[in-house]
Amino acid sequence: MTEELLLRGGVVRTFDPAVGTASAVLVSGGRIAAVGDDKTVSAAASPEARVVELAGRTVLPGLNDAHLHLAFHAAAGPEFCVDLSAASTLDLVASALASAPPGEWIVGRGWRETTIAEFADGRAVPTRSWLDAVTGAQPTVLHHASSHEVWANSAALQRAGITASTPDPEAGEIVRDSSGEPTGVLVESAQELVASLVPQPSRSVRLDAIVRGMERLNALGMTSVTDPIVPPDLWRDYRDLHAAGRLRMRITALLHWNWPSPTTSAASLAQLLDETDFAEGDDLLRIGGIKLFADGVPTHCTAWMHSPYPSGEHGSLVTFGPDDDARVRELHELILVAHVRRVRVQVHVTGDRAADAVVDAIEAAQAADPWPDARHALIHGTFLSSAVLSRLARSGIGVITSSLMRTYSGPSMVRVLGESRWADAFPARALLDHGVMVADSSDAPVTVPDWRRGVATFTGSPGPNAYSLVASPLTREEALRLWTTGPAWLEHAEAFKGTLSVGSLADLAVFAHDPVTAADEELLSVRSELTVLGGFAVAE
Repeated sequence: MTEELLLRGGVVRTFDPAVGTASAVLVSGGRIAAVGDDKTVSAAASPEARVVELAGRTVLPGLNDAHLHLAFHAAAGPEFCVDLSAASTLDLVASALASAPPGEWIVGRGWRETTIAEFADGRAVPTRSWLDAVTGAQPTVLHHASSHEVWANSAALQRAGITASTPDPEAGEIVRDSSGEPTGVLVESAQELVASLVPQPSRSVRLDAIVRGMERLNALGMTSVTDPIVPPDLWRDYRDLHAAGRLRMRITALLHWNWPSPTTSAASLAQLLDETDFAEGDDLLRIGGIKLFADGVPTHCTAWMHSPYPSGEHGSLVTFGPDDDARVRELHELILVAHVRRVRVQVHVTGDRAADAVVDAIEAAQAADPWPDARHALIHGTFLSSAVLSRLARSGIGVITSSLMRTYSGPSMVRVLGESRWADAFPARALLDHGVMVADSSDAPVTVPDWRRGVATFTGSPGPNAYSLVASPLTREEALRLWTTGPAWLEHAEAFKGTLSVGSLADLAVFAHDPVTAADEELLSVRSELTVLGGFAVAE
């Protein structure tokens, strides 16, 4: 049974427009029992209530990351793989790989072409021959920071049976040199040819890692995530953690059966949906719908764009089909298959042409079978044509932006697209101005899951590189709503989540500095001094 908890004497940012800012909040039975001024709320508390004197500190609703691969983030820890995100030269990559955890394989994650000097200035490209010289006969696979590419050595390719004659898989590419030999770089679905061979940790080790990942997020004041790729085995993991009382966050799962392949058929999807109980779950763990992929990513020139890349190509959809028209038809069918079954769809879409196609498909599904409160969403919405913004609002389609990618992916994006095109990426200001419901996210482990950097980015705070700045910033409160009320709306949970309102779930975090008014350096360093989930303290 949860204890009664009285927090008073501070700044309580309820994010409820009917309440505004208060100074005290009372938690009872896992819900918000009262919110208002110190005297009134204190009078509503029982004598047994635990009292937290805020002493001017600030209370926010628990932070909610709308797109965070919780289990993948946990599996990217130092006990499982080498962190290459800080390796700025090939020598440093080699040094990092020398410290790999013991095991049959070497696994790394986080490298980018723009952060490794030899790749950034064109002196070298990723090749298996370079990796061979460093790793020898030990099979090695290094995951790109985007999670859409891997770099493997010859031993790994040999284990996978990849040769010059191996055909590219559907929606993937085995990158080859001028003589047709594999270079060691595998893009999109081709990653799985090697990645699937890496031995996985035991189930108990995997579950423990997920719990540790939740604890790290709790320390930042986070109480909810949407995990956007949850295959059946991970859903079982989450259910078992819940049954054991080990969940320290609310998890909304988007089911997905094909990762790392982005492609599935409409017929296969229909069968999978008919076999799934979407009503399973509760306020702590629930299924929020499914994830689909429309295209790839701009850094790999696989996002479907209206304007060409420097190579002259436009990218394409990743749905089945021999040409653009066929792939668009398949996209329409995939969305309709879910829509008519009243299953919410969130679609990975980064190119503006792909976004137009997804909105077309959702509008067509709505016309065929109206579902006024579907709340389908675009994931990332990296590039959006100006004409599509009003259509998103009119059709009730949400957008899950990725502010942290402006920090982590900016140099890579500019390298491919140029500064002028990158300046328009993740247009949160324009989306809000058009009345589109927006939530923000980290997409960890693609980035470090830090809502503070996301808020700072969208509010115009300078970042670690010149390409993180946005042209049209949000206010602090607007940006914070993208991590509270926005995700709650996408989960169809705004009646009991995302605000500190009477009757809402008692998810909250206490900060020494007010994130709405703190100076930039204070915002980026603030940590939760008390994180409460459903009335229980999960970090303090």
